[in-house]
Amino acid sequence: MVEESYKKFMVPVVIIVLAFLSFLVIKPLILSITIGLCMAYIFNSFFKKLNSKIKSKYVCATIVVALTVLVFVVPIILVLPAFTKQVFDIYLIVRDFDAYNLIKGIVPGLLSSPQVSAEILAASSTLKSALSDYLVSFFKNIIMDLPNMLFGLLIFIFTYFFALTESSNFKSFFSTIFPFSKEHEQRFYDRFEKVTNSVLFGHFIVGIVQGIVAGVGYFILGIPNALLLTVLTTIVGVIPVIGPWLVWIPADIYLFATGMTEPAMGLLIFGLFAINWIDAIMRPFVVSSRAEMNSAIALIGMIGGTIAFGAVGFILGPLILAYAILMVEIYKDKKQESIIFKKEEPVTK
Repeated sequence: MVEESYKKFMVPVVIIVLAFLSFLVIKPLILSITIGLCMAYIFNSFFKKLNSKIKSKYVCATIVVALTVLVFVVPIILVLPAFTKQVFDIYLIVRDFDAYNLIKGIVPGLLSSPQVSAEILAASSTLKSALSDYLVSFFKNIIMDLPNMLFGLLIFIFTYFFALTESSNFKSFFSTIFPFSKEHEQRFYDRFEKVTNSVLFGHFIVGIVQGIVAGVGYFILGIPNALLLTVLTTIVGVIPVIGPWLVWIPADIYLFATGMTEPAMGLLIFGLFAINWIDAIMRPFVVSSRAEMNSAIALIGMIGGTIAFGAVGFILGPLILAYAILMVEIYKDKKQESIIFKKEEPVTK
């Protein structure tokens, strides 16, 4: 009896230990693996349609992965030199930017006091130094991490390919370890799809579209360093509550401050009536309102996930929180159904 209890206790302990050790093994590659799994989920429908016409799943997966690499990865590699140049241009602007004289020109009365003037000058110098150091570090990290980035690209392609080819086996494997009934299992699949769509499509895809639309506007209006601004707008566009205004409004203020009135007016109009409205128009269209994930939970997940897991936590954080809430809801529904069933059960004498 004692030996049997010991075995029952040791099995979950061994599983937890092995799961933790497995996480440590894949942790250096977790960003590439997560992106590969997300891409496989996004393009799984296209893969299945293609597989219905071409019977070899390996050929279909090769076609899907190759198209994805051509559409996404190749353009990134092509624009990387221009992006790097624009980051360097920003570094030169930051290094030579005189915030003290800019403030003096806008609000001269603020610098009438020698003490205030000295504090603003010191703060301006500190900020300029910090930004310059950050950009220099950014360049250094890109150069140093280039081999790791190429290796990560290979891991991404590998994960993406096999996630597509084995997608049909994931569900059957999960069915064997799912702790609830088939009815609850199907309910979990339905809500899992809605939650995942809400995170991946409702936040990330909509944010990327916002960044692309903003980028088109930057280029048409002739905004300096448009490529860099496009990348930054895309990054903040996926963050709930914050959004693209965090990039285009400061850029617009800079244009007005430096005398570029026409592009500044154009960007102000474009930002208010195009960039800001993409979210309001696209999000309800891409994700139904009942499948929406609470923006506060998504934001907390992105921030907490980034702190816990690094860059990959930006994607993993909201998904982990969403799945945790989903499992609690499924468990709660199961308990409520059990209580109702017991109440309706006839009393036997």
